[in-house]
Amino acid sequence: MPKKSAAVSAGVSDVTAGSQERQGTVPILLLVCFFGFCLIQKIVVIFQLRHHPLVQTGAGLDTTAYAELAERVIGGDWGLGPGLYYVSPLYIYVLAACRGLTGSYTAVRLIQAVLGTVGIAAIVWTTREWFGRRAAWIAGILAAFTGLFTFYEALILQTSLDVFLTASALLCLTLALKRHDQRWMLATGLIFGIQTMNRPNIAIAAAGLVVVMLARRRWRPALMLTAGMLLGLSPAVARNIVVSHQFSLLSSHGGLNFYIGNHEGADGFYQIVPGITPSIKGQQEDTRRVAERALGHAVTDAQASDYFVNLSVSWMAAHPGDALLLMVRKFGLVFHAQHIALPYSYPFYQYDVPTWLRFYVIGPWLLVPLGLVGLVFFAPRRGRRDFLVWAAFVPCYAAAVALFFMSERYRLPLLVPLVVGAGGAIDALIQHVTSRQLRALAVPVVVAVVIGVLVNTRTSANDGRFAEGVRMAHQLVLIGRFDETEGWVDRLEAATPLKGTVHASVARQYLQAQQPERALAHLTKSLGSRSSQDDWLTTGRLTAELTTADAAESYFRHAVEMDPQKADARQQYGLNLLVLNRFDEASRELAAAVAIDPQNAGSLSHLAYCEAKLGRLPEARQHLAAALAIDPNDRMARQLAAVLK
Repeated sequence: MPKKSAAVSAGVSDVTAGSQERQGTVPILLLVCFFGFCLIQKIVVIFQLRHHPLVQTGAGLDTTAYAELAERVIGGDWGLGPGLYYVSPLYIYVLAACRGLTGSYTAVRLIQAVLGTVGIAAIVWTTREWFGRRAAWIAGILAAFTGLFTFYEALILQTSLDVFLTASALLCLTLALKRHDQRWMLATGLIFGIQTMNRPNIAIAAAGLVVVMLARRRWRPALMLTAGMLLGLSPAVARNIVVSHQFSLLSSHGGLNFYIGNHEGADGFYQIVPGITPSIKGQQEDTRRVAERALGHAVTDAQASDYFVNLSVSWMAAHPGDALLLMVRKFGLVFHAQHIALPYSYPFYQYDVPTWLRFYVIGPWLLVPLGLVGLVFFAPRRGRRDFLVWAAFVPCYAAAVALFFMSERYRLPLLVPLVVGAGGAIDALIQHVTSRQLRALAVPVVVAVVIGVLVNTRTSANDGRFAEGVRMAHQLVLIGRFDETEGWVDRLEAATPLKGTVHASVARQYLQAQQPERALAHLTKSLGSRSSQDDWLTTGRLTAELTTADAAESYFRHAVEMDPQKADARQQYGLNLLVLNRFDEASRELAAAVAIDPQNAGSLSHLAYCEAKLGRLPEARQHLAAALAIDPNDRMARQLAAVLK
């Protein structure tokens, strides 16, 4: 045999032997133990959180919306008409099926934990296909201790399915590319289509993959992926046509979300849109109303969505430079390690709630730098072109999120391929260190450090931890756990430089819960230079009602001093002085209230009473006549009229 042929044969043998070593079999017992551990740690967190006040189905936010819609489906309203869906629809039916079969939300969470464990298995399998066995184990460990995965699987929220669906789709894509089997590509498109009904951004990422394939002249895989996508989306499209009589791929709020992320003043995060209540139901009810008011005619849900899209497109066309800078900023935010609450704050549940999440230290802070370096610098040599198609999911999905606005849960699918890349990066690091090929690590390590510094710098974004604590205090008030409320108020007040704000917020919640005494205690603690005039007036009213008018006098006086031109403050102060029989001062304040608001019958009738008490009967009759002319049924005016006949 020629020397060259022998060398080639030897090289092939070495590669084959290396491949066999990397793809060697793993004992079934070891796999069972590992994935059993993954499932158990998820179950532990579920039971630690299952009674937490903020994750119950009646606590509000998206969880309540999904629970209510699922109950409608269980009750037989499968179409959920008459309009388009106002949330992503897949989870509604998954929740309805699981809840209907088990009758328990805890059981639903346990099913989600099983799916999450299957998602980790898919991550391990995918990593093994691209990087080998050791990298697969590393990726599995990283996924198991990624707290965001476990946290969202413990919630009644559509995000609980994202890891399972993303990992399953990327595994099918891996097998399609490595096996050159178009059936796997069809399965990839099918799962992406189904996931689009859960996370609409996926449709844009999948379309990006199709473009990448077409650019590489892979016509048939692109066709199969597209066909699978259309098949996966077909149930939602059919429902919208049949039930709402509108052609729409998914739900009605896509246009609003696009506008939130792309308009003058947009900063890449969620913002409240004027006229639209910041809640799922508010978006459903207000979006069309705002569009109709602007357009001057009735619109469908789809047309309302188009209205907001057109607003964004018009702004982008008029300000292309600003729009481009905003898009670049949002693209960077997708990869930033900052936790961004919407609607739940992960740091709150990690650090302020006693769960195992405290020990799940893996997150974007580590996965982003290691994952990107692994995908870019340590791509497998064999099948590199196929791998680049697979890895294109990362920038495609990042762009899909950046088109709208950034939040923690929207980014979750991105972490799945980054875990795979991080497994490959750590495996390559071990391999190069053990073989003493340290020079080859210089550039990847420097790049990883630079990315790590960039993604872990502070941003203007708020992780929502403090706000979640305030929401916790509010919820404890609603369910009557007042002692726990007081503990949270003390913790929150100690954590904020804006002293008194938590007391004021909790006081308003106590008022809604018909607990005026507790409300007053917090209102008096909340008053300060930042307190509003309404806070001082409310404190005065409660003090007068629960204690004495004399104790309330200083609060009303301060409210008037804050804004002497507010009729309500003048009236309240005057009435309090009247109760104290300080008729001359009361007359002065009530006269000022009448001068500001001459149409207030109450101020006029009480002013008439003061004038009568002071012996100024002509003035009293004059004010009395004015009060009766405005409101003939005013109680004080009628009583005084009977006396002054």
